[in-house]
Amino acid sequence: MLFKFILTASLAILSSALFAEARKHKTHDVIVGGAAGLVYTPNQVHAEPGDKVKFHFQFKNHTVTQSSFDEPCEPLKGGFDSGFMPVDMDDKHGPTFTIKVKDYDPIWVHCEQIDHCPSGMVFAVNAPKKGNTFKKFLKKAKASGKDNYHDGGSYKRNDEDAEEDIEEKRSLLSRITGKRDAVEA
Repeated sequence: MLFKFILTASLAILSSALFAEARKHKTHDVIVGGAAGLVYTPNQVHAEPGDKVKFHFQFKNHTVTQSSFDEPCEPLKGGFDSGFMPVDMDDKHGPTFTIKVKDYDPIWVHCEQIDHCPSGMVFAVNAPKKGNTFKKFLKKAKASGKDNYHDGGSYKRNDEDAEEDIEEKRSLLSRITGKRDAVEA
């Protein structure tokens, strides 16, 4: 009888501790694109370890791609990437992508769609209030913008240039449509 009481009391304490632990974690909802334009809304959150950030994709074609403070518009090697998530204008429930926050370190994010990051489509989890702030991250992203597709120059095309141009157009159209190999050579 005493054993049953101790076992029951131990299980009750353990389950209430687990329930309290599970309750304190929060899910931060972030809208990707949509009517607000080329932005994540909100553009930053402060999260506790164990919290989740759930990205809700709205119309157009965006990504949630981890980057670094120093290179805001470049994918972080080994970082997360949602891949392109095309959403129709009339789609009421687009796809989602969720990350789990492991610690208090900053997590820097950008959209891989052409010109979206240099237009300011960046996001952060736990951006510092001093030093490498979100404001500085946004400024770096906007400063990184360069239109690689319309440089206004002219040159004589050779076969190698033509191949590169085809690959560039494939990449551009696949980013727009969300489909690989959208252009035939």
